[in-house]
Amino acid sequence: MERPHPREFACPFSDCPSNAGQDRRQHVVRHSRLRTRRGVRSRLFCRRCRRTFLPSHGTPYHRMQRPRRAFDAAILHLCEGASLAAVARCLGVATSTVSRWIERAARHARAWEEEHLVVKNPVELQLDELHSYGAAREVRSWVYNALEVWTRLWLASRVGTRTLRNTLLFSRVVRSRCRSVAAPILVITDEFKYYLQCLHRTFGPACVYVQVHNRYAHGRIVRSHAKLKLGNAWTLERARERSEDSKRPNTAYIERLNLHIRRSCAYLHRRTPSPMRKPQRLADALDINRLHYNFVRRHGSLRFGRECRTPAMQAGITSRPLTLREIFSWVPPLRPYAPPVNWSPTPVQDDR
Repeated sequence: MERPHPREFACPFSDCPSNAGQDRRQHVVRHSRLRTRRGVRSRLFCRRCRRTFLPSHGTPYHRMQRPRRAFDAAILHLCEGASLAAVARCLGVATSTVSRWIERAARHARAWEEEHLVVKNPVELQLDELHSYGAAREVRSWVYNALEVWTRLWLASRVGTRTLRNTLLFSRVVRSRCRSVAAPILVITDEFKYYLQCLHRTFGPACVYVQVHNRYAHGRIVRSHAKLKLGNAWTLERARERSEDSKRPNTAYIERLNLHIRRSCAYLHRRTPSPMRKPQRLADALDINRLHYNFVRRHGSLRFGRECRTPAMQAGITSRPLTLREIFSWVPPLRPYAPPVNWSPTPVQDDR
């Protein structure tokens, strides 16, 4: 006898007809129980496509040979700055296994951010680039980062060279994470030449762009000069009134984020035994670190009395800090199913 499952599940197969409707969750029922080495698991059944699946289907935990706590511990060690070889030694697994886990976690982190990482009515954005070195001199890339100052949300990052195309793609991702812009956004960067035209194309009139030029002496900033590139003095004053953190235009918050990224990513350490060999490895590590920074880790500057919030809590995305188990147990939604159309070419008529 088919019994409903206490939790709600959707069919994970993209070609299932139940994904086209709004009531797709009521077609999934409990089918049987599966005994494994890690315990007893439930197997579910979809009434529409007549297929069975496990509740972990679509998550990084699907078909894992190791316990879930080992996967969570590996991702946590990675976010604390441990190298891939160090994580493998601590957990007693092969480095290839940890590498596959990182790829799974990074793929899931990108799907999670596309669904949940959205900031409403952003106040101030700071953008900057971080230099990284690879195992060879020709493998040199930069890390683009964006921070929303009021919520401390690490909005986006991109690994690549400092070209116009990469800057434009990075700006589009930052704009897609900012929704319902009711007032001009204050965007502050350094004097990188491609930011002006890229921000003008992506943000348009909803952006007040300021470039900050810093002069350094003995490792410290001795002088800072700001230049208004987009907008006018009235919109700049209005954007500064909305900002509760910066008294004047600066890049202090994004520089602090860059320091955190260098400490929490083994590929970006100054003298690291694990240099970056492929840019995709660095991009995967940054995606996982961004997920941990926004949704799991409490931020020291977001302390209100006894409560210390995460950037996602400050932005109103979540009501409490999440755990890695909760995030990796989430199943990404599927695209609506479109049945195939029986297309046949129109016969060509001969007018002769």
